[in-house]
Amino acid sequence: MTLLFLDSNAATRGPRTEALKAHPGWTVKSVPNVAEALAWLGSATRLDLLITEAVVDATSTGFELRDRALAKFPQARVLFTTRYDLSGFEDRIAGWTVLPDAPFSPEKLVQKARAALGATPPPSIVPQPPHLDPGTMLGQYQVMERLTVEPESETYRAIQVTVQRPVALVLLRPDLLGQADAVADFKARERLKASISHPRIAPLYEASSAGGLIFYTREMPRGRPLEDILAAGEHYSERKIAEILFGVAEAMHHGVSRGHHHRRLMARDIFVDSENQASIVNLFRPGGSRPRVPEEEVRALLELVSPLAAEGKARGLISGLIEKNHDWAGLLEDLDDVREAMRERSIMRRIEAEESQVAADRNIPWWGWALVVGAVILVFVLGSELGKNGVGARNFVLEPEMVRIPAGRFIFQNGARRNLPDYWISRHEVTIGQYADFIAAIGGGTALDHPSQPKTKTGHTPPKWAEILAAAKAGATYNGQPISLNTPVTQVDWWDAYAYARWRGQRLPTEEEWEKAARGEDGRRLPWGAKPLKGAANLGEDYDANGKGGKVDGHVFWAPVDRQTQDISPFGIHDMAGN
Repeated sequence: MTLLFLDSNAATRGPRTEALKAHPGWTVKSVPNVAEALAWLGSATRLDLLITEAVVDATSTGFELRDRALAKFPQARVLFTTRYDLSGFEDRIAGWTVLPDAPFSPEKLVQKARAALGATPPPSIVPQPPHLDPGTMLGQYQVMERLTVEPESETYRAIQVTVQRPVALVLLRPDLLGQADAVADFKARERLKASISHPRIAPLYEASSAGGLIFYTREMPRGRPLEDILAAGEHYSERKIAEILFGVAEAMHHGVSRGHHHRRLMARDIFVDSENQASIVNLFRPGGSRPRVPEEEVRALLELVSPLAAEGKARGLISGLIEKNHDWAGLLEDLDDVREAMRERSIMRRIEAEESQVAADRNIPWWGWALVVGAVILVFVLGSELGKNGVGARNFVLEPEMVRIPAGRFIFQNGARRNLPDYWISRHEVTIGQYADFIAAIGGGTALDHPSQPKTKTGHTPPKWAEILAAAKAGATYNGQPISLNTPVTQVDWWDAYAYARWRGQRLPTEEEWEKAARGEDGRRLPWGAKPLKGAANLGEDYDANGKGGKVDGHVFWAPVDRQTQDISPFGIHDMAGN
């Protein structure tokens, strides 16, 4: 008997191989990866049993190896081993025996191998057709195509026809409707998923039934699935890898820290948008399933993402994270530090290096410096005197102003017709001065925090806030760029915005509300119309680190929100295109 044995773990491969070789009459070829297994198959003249991991690494599986082996040796038997939860892979397993690596002993492997050699091969399994055909209507949902199959459910791409919204429709398999336990488990998962609210986890929209079928719908995450990105062979920089991992870690920590169980995170569960922000499908489930070891799950994620890493820093980042053996909280904290360090390095390289170069090129004589010092003193004296008389520089805090958006229909995104009730939205962006009032009022308190705010986020003060606020109050410059109390506040995240809105007795707008306020009822391409106007919006295209920009839109970098501008929507909302 000839056996091909694939085990990617060097520590277990040796003892297990020796146990297999010790069995009388067995010839064993042991390999660490799929590539070596395929190379051996190319010259092999006999194969009686293939023993392979089902999921070998992020880019290869034992399923493809099985298919290649059976194509050449159709009478061979197959035994899969696995360290992972194979829920959803039933069609790929195709009835062959699976040995969970919990881990198993060499003796257990020999026992299973002997049984596999003597077993009748499973019948050729043809993937079951979808229970729902394209075009099927379930209530207000029209089915488009089946996406995935799991033991108890099928997931379809569908359209909520009443609002023309794409959704994922998760259907309890019809053959399980008569099993009370299966129905109860499905509904328990519905309730748990509905209780989870996090911007990086696809929310559950509705639990429903129609035509005797039970299903729920959830959001289709924005962006491309990681599965497609990996298949395309793309490579990302250290910065992009850090952003993707941070998003996934934030979502997973949210669920795990609340005691929710989950299955193994797969490439099809992670979605990455055009700004490298990651979100995941809601893979959490009630307790009762086997709890996961967080350190193992983090390592599996890092190994899953590792093929994306370009040479150098990106690979170094992943290798370093693997070595630290983080749980989800540790990974999140580490990545937060990494991202902050990257932001600081980027700002310093782009601004300080350019300023240093300009300063080095200057050649000002001593009398020139004397004139500069004299001018500075004169400005301060005049500013002080003018301030006493109430006619100093315009640096008061603009009061927030709300605009009512009337109820009615509007064009959303690429032509969809939507209808909204009336609502109110700020005329301007939140300014440094307004945000300073908020920071002073809450005094480090947490009463306004979102219930799901990560534990790693302990406040709402932006980085280097003291320096920024001091420059804004003085009407001076920050990083070489002029700012004031009416400059938009920056370096705030969703959690900060949520708390600020609550403090104001308001809330954040929905995507539909924001778009109607920006584009009007007729879905115009730009806030002011269909035609681009040079300099209409402050887009930063004329940025200059030396403070000499502003030749296109009149502003070097940020612009005060109460300036004269053409970047105004039909409802009078400012800066929806730029700034």
